[in-house]
Formats: sequence, C-alpha cells, structure tokens
Amino acid sequence: MAAAGLLGACAHRGADTASVEQLNRSIESLRVQNAEYAKQVEELENRVFILTDQLESRKVNEQKVATPQLPTVKLHPENDSALPDTTAPLAPATTMVAAESEVEYAGEAAKSNSSRPVLRLHGEHAPTFIERPAAETEERPARANRESQGSVRANRDMEAFRLYRRAYEALRQGQHDGAVEGFRDFLRRYAAHDLADNAQYWLGECYYDTKDFPAAVREFRRVVERFPHGNKVPDALLKVGYSYLALGSIEAGKQTLEQLVRSYPRHETAVLATTRLAELDRAGAAHPSHDARPPANPPVKTAHAPEEAP
Repeated sequence: MAAAGLLGACAHRGADTASVEQLNRSIESLRVQNAEYAKQVEELENRVFILTDQLESRKVNEQKVATPQLPTVKLHPENDSALPDTTAPLAPATTMVAAESEVEYAGEAAKSNSSRPVLRLHGEHAPTFIERPAAETEERPARANRESQGSVRANRDMEAFRLYRRAYEALRQGQHDGAVEGFRDFLRRYAAHDLADNAQYWLGECYYDTKDFPAAVREFRRVVERFPHGNKVPDALLKVGYSYLALGSIEAGKQTLEQLVRSYPRHETAVLATTRLAELDRAGAAHPSHDARPPANPPVKTAHAPEEAP
C-alpha cells in the first residue's frame, strides 16, 4: 500500500509538472504573438505619420507663391569657426555680435519645454510581404530575398526613428548637447529619411534654445536650403528672422520675415512675421523689443506637431 501511494504521488507530481510546462509554453507563445502585434501596430502608426507628413508638405508647397531668398550675412570669423561643421558650409553671408535677448518661439516651438507638444515619432512603414504559394519552385528564393530585404529595411527604419526619438526627448528635457549629437548622428546616417527635415529643424532649435543665435541661423538656413519642399521651411524662415533680430542684424531679420510673408502668405507663420515686422516699424527698427513674444497659443501645424510628429 505504501508503494502504491508513493507511485500515485509521483504520477500526480509528473502530471503537475507537465501541466506547468504546457502553461509556460502557452504563455511564451502569447508573449511572442503580442510582441508581433505590437510591432505591426507600431508600423501602421509609422505609416500614418509619414503619410500625414507628406500631406502636410504638399499643403505647404501649395501655399508657396515664391521661392524664398535668404539674405547673405557673414558671421564673425571666430564665431563661424566655433560652429560644428558636419556638412558643407553655407554661402558666406555683415559681422554680427549676439546680444542678450529673450528667445521668441513660434509655430511648433512656440511653447516652453513644459508645454510644448509631446513628439510622437514614427519611422517609415516597412513593407510587409504576404506569403503565397509559389507557382514554380524557382520563385521561392526570389520571394525569400524580397522578404529579407524588407526585414533589413524595417530594422533600419526602426533604428532611425528610435535615434530621432532619443534626440528629441533629450531636447525636451533640456539636454541640448545630447540632442545636438543625436540629431547630427541622424542626419549623417539617414540624410534621405522622411524625418531628415524635422531633424535639421530641431537641431536649429537646440541652438536657439541656448541663445546660440549664430549657430541657430546656420542650422535653420539649412532647412530652407536642403529641404525646400519640406513643411518645415516656413517655420525655419521665421526662426532665421528671429535669430537675426536677436543678433542685432535688423535688416537681415526684416528681409527674412518679408521673404516669409511673400513666399507663404497663407501660412500661419506669415501672421507672426507680419506682426513682428509691424512692431519693428513702430519702433523705428532701431531698437527692436526682444521681450515681445508671439501669441501664447499660435496656430500649430498638425503634421509635425509632437502628438503627431517629432
């Protein structure tokens, strides 16, 4: 009887162990499945973001009535040499000395760090190849090659948007050095990515935030010059104008704002530029009021606004 009891207990424990192992396998299977679903959802969100960004770019370009011409302003040699030179230098462009001034925000960057839109970044949508029975055996290697290429691109896109997100989060947290490094790394590695114009714009914002206006001018100008069809151009023009004014280069600032109004008369930034120009006229354009800021809640583009875009 004792032996029979022992055998029964062993059998019961064996059944329990098998049940636990089966349960663990089921849990692991569900984890893998959920991870795949999460990836698919993320890819769909990325696709929506990119399409929205493209639509916004089309809208901005439809509003453009002229190609903006940025003024030529030459930075002081020592200031110019202090700027990072990771890309080709801009065309030489009067000597400017930065003065103490309040930072003016507009468009997406109109709010302080605490109230700025929270950027939600997504990379490009990676193609999904649907498995279908091959009519011929020789078609299978070609299909496998396409799937492999799709997987490589998907991984590259995920790396790109994660790098972008880290840089933007660093900017939001006031870690400007880290943000600069991240955005520059993104532009070096993903110069043709849909988010490249965004990265270039926020790189300029890193310097604008810290009142390094010569560097801000340089980076914002690159948005206009390298991404002329992107939807960041009007915002960049506005910040170029503000930066020139902060540096005391009144004529360059006015010219830039006037170019913005002429080139994008229907864009919301044109309203801010017009208001600033009127203020300069009232002040005689001799001593601009740096503490005059744009409206607390100016219109913000939806395509790149952080709930929808970095």
